[in-house]
Amino acid sequence: MTGIESAPDRIELRGLTVRGNHGVFDFEKREGQDFVIDVTLHTSVERAAATDDLTETIHYGELAEDVAGIVEDNTFDLIETLAERIADHCLNLCEHVEVVVHKPSAPIQRTFDDVRIRVERFRTTPAAASAGETAATETEAYLNLGANLGDAADTLDQAVAALDRHPEITVTRRSSLFRTAPWGGVEQNDFLNVGLLVSTSLSALELLSVAQGIEVACGRTRQLRWGPRTLDIDLIRFGTEGAELDSRTPRLTLPHPRAHERAFVLAPWAELVGDTLIDTPQGRRSISAVLAELDDQDIARITPG
Repeated sequence: MTGIESAPDRIELRGLTVRGNHGVFDFEKREGQDFVIDVTLHTSVERAAATDDLTETIHYGELAEDVAGIVEDNTFDLIETLAERIADHCLNLCEHVEVVVHKPSAPIQRTFDDVRIRVERFRTTPAAASAGETAATETEAYLNLGANLGDAADTLDQAVAALDRHPEITVTRRSSLFRTAPWGGVEQNDFLNVGLLVSTSLSALELLSVAQGIEVACGRTRQLRWGPRTLDIDLIRFGTEGAELDSRTPRLTLPHPRAHERAFVLAPWAELVGDTLIDTPQGRRSISAVLAELDDQDIARITPG
């Protein structure tokens, strides 16, 4: 026994088959083979069951894509390493995870049914848990929300309220509403955008998962890049200036890599925090200086009433 009490429920993803290039032999890395992944997340589903609210649970479709991305986008000699990477990702979603990586086409010169590696990991070590080290640290994050389908203003209001209802997210400040021209050259209606500062005890990936769950609840689909959106929620910065999270994973890049190109992200942000420094290809620069160079982008603050 580990000394850690697991959550009473489980979300299980079984038999996820993904083509990958893992193995100690050159031909394995060159030709690839199918790997089969089983993931068990120990988590409570009581609140989701009571509310019937997608944002209160772990989105298993997103989980499948994340795990598939780890298999497809990396190359390891050992499936032990692959299993560890998958477990590390899943610990952003729950406290306790079990991962099994099957390698049914392993290069073995004997008849066999399967080769598998199983790992079990906990977010909190047994020693820390027994010492009662469970207090979560609050982190500030900046989110930018946009919509241009249906009643966009009402959708944004609902999304802000949904974020604030989450027990581990507090909306601390909300910007004015901005009307912005669409980005990316796709013919469509103007967007309405709003910026939010939130305080959260969630990890960045957990916050992103909550945001994407709200997008889905509002009818968001991911079919056309830069196309019309019922709702789009982007995580721009996680942490305060000088103490931001730096993330370079298949699912999450932080700080947001294109924030410096988008007036609809920067204008609401500047309204909330003033002239903070942001990352650009030229180094860290003030929002005001970057915004001044984006004056060709059509954006206007909407005055209430």
